[in-house]
Amino acid sequence: MRKFLFIMLAFLFIFNFAYFCNFSPICASEPIYYRVISDNTVLYKTPVASEENSNVYFTLPNTYFVIYNSTFDETMINVTYKEFTGYVLIDNLQRVYSTPEHPFETNRTFSVQGIANLVIRSEPNTTSDYLGTIPFNAVDIEYFGQINGEQANSDLSDLWYFCRYKSFEQGIITGYVYAPLTQNLTPFSANVEEVLTEPNQSTNAGVIIAPELQTSTNILLILGLTIPALILLLLVFKPEKRKKKREASRQITSLNRLALPDKNDKNEFDF
Repeated sequence: MRKFLFIMLAFLFIFNFAYFCNFSPICASEPIYYRVISDNTVLYKTPVASEENSNVYFTLPNTYFVIYNSTFDETMINVTYKEFTGYVLIDNLQRVYSTPEHPFETNRTFSVQGIANLVIRSEPNTTSDYLGTIPFNAVDIEYFGQINGEQANSDLSDLWYFCRYKSFEQGIITGYVYAPLTQNLTPFSANVEEVLTEPNQSTNAGVIIAPELQTSTNILLILGLTIPALILLLLVFKPEKRKKKREASRQITSLNRLALPDKNDKNEFDF
């Protein structure tokens, strides 16, 4: 019996280990990618689909990719785009099972002409924190994305660019500039590379079988696998004290039996 319980415990341990490796991003040899399939896919700073200026980074470029980090709930996952980590609605993404060669949009820049000291702000509005300025005739300002914010001029749009400007005097500044005051944004070029949209035996991108499982489901599965293993562990490795106590009880019972006279024997004092 003890040997059987030990074998069952070993089996459950191996099964649990395999389960965690299949469902935990830590065990994945390569990152998991999702493709952006909507023009209005916002990268949120928090797991709330609110378009408040303080809650958005920018709109992700359609046809490009994000890296999966974790699942927040059935509607939203945590992802990374370039160096920015945030939350995206899962309905705006498509899981892929291969590694794209060009996952992120690159080499998009713009310039500033006709205006001196364009202000860079922490949010897409004129009341947010001042981070620095871009001087007159600056070129090759790194562009990450865009978002609708405050309409700073009633005759212009409400579009803002999320960008990075590097200068000797101010260092590296990352923030928002009012798009109508910029020029020469590099045209958008869609990512047309083909990727696998279904698992394929020739790729190990399917190491994580279902990262979209909800957290509650994962917890129930983990408990369902762990509790039987703990029960078997207790059964296999019972405390030695219990064993000794049982042995002592057996010895006492045996001694008592030896001390009692046989019911068929006559006592020498009986008349």
